[in-house]
Amino acid sequence: MEVHQVSFATIKVLKPNLGEVIVNEGVEVNTVMVTEMHQKFVEIFASSFSLLINKKHAYSTQLDALIKFGELSAIDKIAIYAPNQLAKLSADFSATIPSSAKLNIEVFTQRDDALSWLL
Repeated sequence: MEVHQVSFATIKVLKPNLGEVIVNEGVEVNTVMVTEMHQKFVEIFASSFSLLINKKHAYSTQLDALIKFGELSAIDKIAIYAPNQLAKLSADFSATIPSSAKLNIEVFTQRDDALSWLL
């Protein structure tokens, strides 16, 4: 499995058009970080792709960063794996952001269910 690092997260390439993002514990994601991640996605994926956002670590995301994240047109679908109630509440909120509403996003409490939905 191919693994890439950005300054605040790990990106695992699960398939040529599927990546898993794991943000480091305690990070506050901002727009500069989202730009860094977008640039890495463009390097990794040749065309459109889907993402599994793994919220196994506690972190926060600034509202403007959430909005910016949904602006990369190459993203097909996003599955958010939220393994606990706090992560699920956060993920449910993130999925309601206006730029997120344009994306095909689902929240799951089981990682395997999230992967199945993406495939």
